[in-house]
Amino acid sequence: MMNKQTILIAGATGNIGGGAAVALAKRGARVVLLGRYSEKLKARANLIRSALSEAQIDYQDTDIAMLVVDFSDMESVNHAAAEAMNRFPMINGLILSVGVLIQKGPKLLDSGHEVMFATNVMGPFLFTQLLLKRMQQSDGLVLHVIKKSYKEIDWDDLESIRKHKTDTAYNRTKTCNLVIAAELARRYAGKISSVAFNPTFIIDKSDPELDKRWPSGFMGFFWRLLTVLLAKPPAVAGEPIADLMLSYRDRSAINGALFKLDKRVKKPYKAMNDEVLGKRLWDELVLLTGLKAE
Repeated sequence: MMNKQTILIAGATGNIGGGAAVALAKRGARVVLLGRYSEKLKARANLIRSALSEAQIDYQDTDIAMLVVDFSDMESVNHAAAEAMNRFPMINGLILSVGVLIQKGPKLLDSGHEVMFATNVMGPFLFTQLLLKRMQQSDGLVLHVIKKSYKEIDWDDLESIRKHKTDTAYNRTKTCNLVIAAELARRYAGKISSVAFNPTFIIDKSDPELDKRWPSGFMGFFWRLLTVLLAKPPAVAGEPIADLMLSYRDRSAINGALFKLDKRVKKPYKAMNDEVLGKRLWDELVLLTGLKAE
């Protein structure tokens, strides 16, 4: 593979996406930072430049690019995908590290969709589908950041609107990420590769806006406690992500695999092997996002 690979990072202003962006840039990849707010993307790009300068690594301005996209808005996703196709003739990898947790829901968008489901599931799914043809030209790799906890999907309330509990709704979106990672691997085997990545608990304790990110109430207290006891810095996830994106000459060797940091999990989670579940969710998302059925 070429050293100068182009890797798109959805959720680049977050802890895991940010850690991956730094690690990839240090290894010579061209990183494309995706996020909702241009000012936050610019701040992240400056942090990457500072890290490269501190490490005395030469880089060009074009090695760090930005792409504004709101993953809760399918029109924005379509526009961003078209822009990506226009700007980047080669797309070698896509990291899906998008994840919002909204309390006191359900919070409905003007489109009628629930914001966590739209942002965490629908938007990333649509964006990936729109880039697949381009990624097939370079044996592309899609890395889905997932969470270990499993919450059964309610097909009568897929977006957790009627019976909404914050934890349940959020964990269902993360279950969907896991299922889609496996289904993508099955459907496009030999064309692109897809892996699921469990980052464990990653928090950038040096983030000056960390207090603004915490949930309220008991959930916020619990997360603060976990941060003190268990949280690891972004580089702990960023380095193994960079390894996965850049180190495999034959990416098909890891297609469909699950990784926990730098370790390949020998027995994938049960939901990854459920082909009926994967097909049903895929078909539902094709309808919800307005894609043409295959």
